[in-house]
Amino acid sequence: MDKGSYTFDELERKYDNFFAPAFEIKVGNQTFSSSTVPIYALEVDLNADGNASGCSFQIGGQYDWENSQWKTELKKALKLGAKLSVQAGYVKKKEIFYGYIDDYTLEYQQNAPPVVSVSGIDGLGYLMSLRDKLAAGQKKPAAVVRELLGKCVSAGFAKKVTVGSLDGFSTPIVKESKVDAWKFLKKLAERYGMSLIALDGELIFDDLLTNTKPILTLTAGVGLHSFSKRVSLAHQIGQYEVRGRDANQKQIRAVVTSVTVGGSGKSAVQLVSGLKQVIQREENEYVRTVEECKRLAQNRMNHIALQMVAGNGTCVGIPELIPGRYLEIDGLDSGTSGLYFVSSVKHSFHDGGYVTSFTVKGAKTE
Repeated sequence: MDKGSYTFDELERKYDNFFAPAFEIKVGNQTFSSSTVPIYALEVDLNADGNASGCSFQIGGQYDWENSQWKTELKKALKLGAKLSVQAGYVKKKEIFYGYIDDYTLEYQQNAPPVVSVSGIDGLGYLMSLRDKLAAGQKKPAAVVRELLGKCVSAGFAKKVTVGSLDGFSTPIVKESKVDAWKFLKKLAERYGMSLIALDGELIFDDLLTNTKPILTLTAGVGLHSFSKRVSLAHQIGQYEVRGRDANQKQIRAVVTSVTVGGSGKSAVQLVSGLKQVIQREENEYVRTVEECKRLAQNRMNHIALQMVAGNGTCVGIPELIPGRYLEIDGLDSGTSGLYFVSSVKHSFHDGGYVTSFTVKGAKTE
């Protein structure tokens, strides 16, 4: 995962003032370039919420009318499960998607040339097919997560795996056969306060919310085309309590009252004092110590708090903009400018233009 930071000026120099958008799509061993092949409506959707990311596009000019067949290059490439990568940018390009083809449609029309519509999905999509029962025994949680994600690498649908520290919970992990690996990992991510995401072929299960170093600053009128921000008290609370039992079946509990993630400013409970009386309780069979209760309660509290601030925006096409990092918005009023966690990014190429749109969230506001 890219952990660097960029300035808009250096990206503008790198991409020659964002002039002449271009991209390449590699399917299997075949490469299709926007400079030589008609490629329409390319979109890449990236998510940091545990959902699989995907891409879609159309390829034209690949039908041989004389012989009533598709050209050899496309026929060789167009296979379900074929590796799929997208390089995008301008004169210089950067990989923005890595996965595999999961769907394609051959389209024939009387008054238009045939085209192929293709959609791809990243390695998390493969996890939806894995339903084998898993009893980890004494394996540490990190080893269990790494084992499941590693299956995507072995299948060729991802390049590598990154798993953060999962120390702090002692209860063995068991995955039933009726639950696919993707749903299982999403539940673990919520439990441990982690993010589950795939970026450029890297499957990541890590704490991304606490690294508040912004990947980029976008300024109104300078690269940032639009931005909107919604703030809501819906479902916000002031306390979260987790109860459980220790190894001797003695009841244990912990309560948290503060938010430890989510940008700059104040949390909902800091803004509205009446929320201090609003508490949500949970009985949990996995906790065995007070510390485990506290860690789980904090993760639950942060998850709820991150629903307070939601925003979306558009900017000039920037391949470096990815979900799972913080983005700084500048040039607007003091209540809107600030840090936001990027929850999704869409790279879109339409009619020769390249635009990046994004959604953000936060647990704090001015």
